[in-house]
Amino acid sequence: MHLVAATEEQRVQRDTLTYSEWGKLLSLDGYAAREKRLRAHPWARSDMRTWLLCGEDGGVLASCETFRTGSFLRSDEGSLVPGDSFAIASVFTEEHLRGRGYATRLMDLLAAELERQPRAQAALLFSDVGPRLYARSGYQALPAWDWHLSPAPGDPSGPVDSLLREDGLGPALGRLRHPDVPFYFWPGPAQLDWHLERGRIYVEHLGCSLPASAGATAGASTILWGLVGRSAELTVLMLDARSTSETWALLEAARREASRSGLSRVVLWEEPSHAPFLALLKGGGAFRVARDGSLPMVRPLRPGLPPVSPLLPAPRGLWV
Repeated sequence: MHLVAATEEQRVQRDTLTYSEWGKLLSLDGYAAREKRLRAHPWARSDMRTWLLCGEDGGVLASCETFRTGSFLRSDEGSLVPGDSFAIASVFTEEHLRGRGYATRLMDLLAAELERQPRAQAALLFSDVGPRLYARSGYQALPAWDWHLSPAPGDPSGPVDSLLREDGLGPALGRLRHPDVPFYFWPGPAQLDWHLERGRIYVEHLGCSLPASAGATAGASTILWGLVGRSAELTVLMLDARSTSETWALLEAARREASRSGLSRVVLWEEPSHAPFLALLKGGGAFRVARDGSLPMVRPLRPGLPPVSPLLPAPRGLWV
């Protein structure tokens, strides 16, 4: 068995096979158009590859995608060393080929390939099948809890200093504090816009509107959000919360934006830095739930990377 990078023709062929797994709400033609559109997005054009595990006869046994994303390693002196990490998505084996270890072999060969990249730091994936499969290839799971907040009536701009626009993702990211941990992932504005592109594709199927804003600021705190997929939810992509009052203001604005856009709820992925403010969310239409799928798992790709820690943040903006 060997690993190869897929051609565009092979990618289109895989789209036909993976439709049954990830084509919810769309026709086969609609799913193929979605995949083509997402691959045409600037972030995917620059940083996405599709990989095939092939047998000795050249037949495809399994496939996946990788997206390069930013990451930082803190040196012993405290300075930040930028690098490349790789988010892994769409791991797929056809039903008649399952149970033979092909997905595990794919992940092992892929890790060896990624380790050869000169700036490689770590691999990240979001498992919908629990931790066991990917643990075989050295991935370790992080905590996965969500907060669900009900929509609220009112003007989203009321409780905050400003609402953010989609074309302001770069400056907004520049406001966010980087995590004070030995190693962390950090998305760029194109990566966040890729999430919003998914919402632009799905909005016509969901009976709602695209949010008019992409986030908000309150004091020194910042939140980024969007309709990002096939559920009519306002999803928080990044949250830099610096005080209880500012956190309340940002989440209240999110609830109002969800209401204005006809969305069913706000979904916030819990991060370690949110801990001081979690009590604020209890009651009043907010509750904490164990995440259903999208379990973040991390594998180091270079010697000297710190052990995977529950304190490592994995915001929704990193998901692929």
